[in-house]
Amino acid sequence: MLDLARGPNEHLIGQSGSRHELGTPALVLDLDILDANIASLAAHAAAHGYTVRAVAKIHKTVEIAKRQVGAGGNGVCCATLREAEVMADAGIPGVMLFTSVVTPPKLQRLADLHARYDGLLVCVDHEANVEQLEAAVRGASKPLQLLVDFEVGGGRTGLSDEDAAVALAGRIASSDAVAYAGVQGYVGNHQNTVDYDERRRMSRELLAPLVRLVERLHREDLVPEVVSGAGTGTHDFDYELGILTEVQGGTYALMDVNYRDAVLRRDEPHPFGPALFVRGTVVSASQPGFVVVDAGIKELDCIFGIENPGILRGAPAGSVYSMVGDDMGRIDLPATERLAVGDVVELQPPHCYQTLNMYGVIHAVRGDDLVDIWTVDAREQW
Repeated sequence: MLDLARGPNEHLIGQSGSRHELGTPALVLDLDILDANIASLAAHAAAHGYTVRAVAKIHKTVEIAKRQVGAGGNGVCCATLREAEVMADAGIPGVMLFTSVVTPPKLQRLADLHARYDGLLVCVDHEANVEQLEAAVRGASKPLQLLVDFEVGGGRTGLSDEDAAVALAGRIASSDAVAYAGVQGYVGNHQNTVDYDERRRMSRELLAPLVRLVERLHREDLVPEVVSGAGTGTHDFDYELGILTEVQGGTYALMDVNYRDAVLRRDEPHPFGPALFVRGTVVSASQPGFVVVDAGIKELDCIFGIENPGILRGAPAGSVYSMVGDDMGRIDLPATERLAVGDVVELQPPHCYQTLNMYGVIHAVRGDDLVDIWTVDAREQW
């Protein structure tokens, strides 16, 4: 009987050549590339004096988080309370929640998580939310660590006024139920800018207010232990500002079309390889010039347009993928080239975490072999 939790390919684990026998569509992770990506950022961090707090929303998977922490990372940052619960309960250290928790049921869950887990960090941008958190955790055996969320151009959460940010830091520091741990100042709008120098210029401009804030906090005896920000696209130069203690590395581990052309390091333009992809099978070759595969809108995200997924392997050079249905993709072929029914292609997602969130499991391969099937542990949105 089929184990729905692990999917129809479980019987292939450990078999020689099993990567090529996977039933499709299948979300696949190349462990050799994943491990190389993780090691590359870890080495860069060690060489330049910062730590990596990996972005768990990118993969939502405990096994990947373990690898990132094992390579020297100081923890993970999470977009949802559910992600934080899953990572903390799996024993991942240094869990940070960078979105606000404001409703009574979630405040209770957060208090429960804080009671059973040491090292939880939560970002806040309003005194009223600090008061909510104080009420939720008061009486706990330890204070809840808070970071002041500071807006640096993303147009999302965070205080945009320096005076207000300093005041909130002081308010937190004066509490007996919560504790002041530092500042978050993350912006992602420019992370995938292709040109290295232009991206560096943009980052300097965007983070200038964060530099001023951190310098002022030092002067006012509110020294932040944690200053968290930057990302895959800016890791090679944001550390030069001298204020960041950690980089929120996310997409680097898996990679996607969004970052494919970006020059990420001056001395090594493309240090991270495409570890995540979707395997699809040609199911129709009845018309000239193109074939249809079993991977469409329900198998690959289309956040940047329905023609955006890339072809990594399996189709002739010059072939172009486009989405033509919920479960169908079209590959237009160069003149004289052909693919046959049953041929397999490997497709790179536009945004790795949006495609990953469409699947319950990840097929972990090394070379030609399926070595394991991992659950996407924190897929739930509640």
